[in-house]
Amino acid sequence: MLRVVMLASMVKEKLKSVAFLTLCILLVACGPQTPPPAIQQRPDQRFVEAADDGQGPDEAALTVAGPNRPVEKIKIAIMLPLSGSESATGKALLRAAVTALFDAYDPRLVLLPLDTEADIDQTRIMAERAIEEDVDIVLGPLLAGNFVAAANILEPASIPIIGFTNDSSAAAAGRFIMGFMPETEVKRVVDYALTEGLLEYAALIPDGRYGARVRIAFGGAVTSGGATVAAIETYPPDPSALIEPVKRLSNYDKRRKDMRDEIRFLRSLGDDLTDEIAADLDKQEVLKGITYDAVLLPEGGELLRTLGPLLPFYEIDPNKVKLLGTGLWSDPGLLREPPLQGAWFAAPSPSVPAEFLKRLEDNFREPVPRIATLAYDAVSLVAFLSRDDKPADGSSRYAATILMNEKGFSGLDGLFRFLPDGTIERSLAVLEVHRRGFKVVDPAPSVFPSFGYALRQPASPK
Repeated sequence: MLRVVMLASMVKEKLKSVAFLTLCILLVACGPQTPPPAIQQRPDQRFVEAADDGQGPDEAALTVAGPNRPVEKIKIAIMLPLSGSESATGKALLRAAVTALFDAYDPRLVLLPLDTEADIDQTRIMAERAIEEDVDIVLGPLLAGNFVAAANILEPASIPIIGFTNDSSAAAAGRFIMGFMPETEVKRVVDYALTEGLLEYAALIPDGRYGARVRIAFGGAVTSGGATVAAIETYPPDPSALIEPVKRLSNYDKRRKDMRDEIRFLRSLGDDLTDEIAADLDKQEVLKGITYDAVLLPEGGELLRTLGPLLPFYEIDPNKVKLLGTGLWSDPGLLREPPLQGAWFAAPSPSVPAEFLKRLEDNFREPVPRIATLAYDAVSLVAFLSRDDKPADGSSRYAATILMNEKGFSGLDGLFRFLPDGTIERSLAVLEVHRRGFKVVDPAPSVFPSFGYALRQPASPK
């Protein structure tokens, strides 16, 4: 078993810092707090490379050695696609997890990388391997189907699991997920829009399961706030097939026909005044007839860059209709998109995750996916909970009752807590797009309400 042995100078540095270092995940008796900055320690590249190779736990068990190493070992299996089609993402998450292990500096912790290959059968094999290794908890897998396959095997063995998927259908009691759930993001941004007096809504939603989840959350958030859904259109994941859905959402053809008909009628009256009105209408750059106040665009990347300009082209004016988005908008590449200027979206407050992602990118000299923070927060959470003595009754430090702490935990992505159905609730900020960066227009709530109550109750519409 390969062990990560830190140099004496690194140990000394860690010990000097112990007075102020806590984990990036904190469980606070009186409520969550903002974590202090982590030590900027870079894990030894040799050991990250060994883990990246997708070796089994006998060959690449990662631990941090320190003086007077306790006998007890706490084994954390992390199941990720370290080879195959999703390997780039899997390796980035593993590097984030290893970084958390070093920042935690707990010599009892052992991280066991298990390669799922993004394959269901291989995931089952790795879940069995985790049982053989007598792990205390499993983090991952990344994909929903793999998570369910692993949980089905681990549950009878009473091994807790926290996955990185955002698919709420994969979660269940005792099977927790950490992914950024679109349902939470949609509700948060719509709730904020309601408090700002926006009463009529439309949406352009992608086809597929993700879109179906967004559509349900969107309808529920709008109607529960006493507002109205005026129009919803769906589109396929094909940039060349976006024009017709946008035209339908804007009711472009009818609005254009109505204006031309009105102009012809006014001119037919043969009056100087009506001729002048007709000429003014003919000069208008934006068609009349849009009744809704906001449009939800739960999309990201290239598709969002294609959709954005189509809206004003087909007479949905972003200066008059507020554009709303989800955490998929947490992409600095969108800052210079003109149609998105002034738009709102819900996501974790950006500064702390951005600093960590830059740190990871600087350390490993490779692009880092936004979700790498999930792996860091998951390992940090396990390390924090490992501080307590093992329960005298022999139960797990990571039992569902402990993970479902009502006050929650605070990580790189802010305040979060696990719910009884296995999903995650996050405290999100509302951000506004500007050329110079994302501006927080409504900070993330600092505490959670009791279970069974909404995180943020919208005020009565203005």
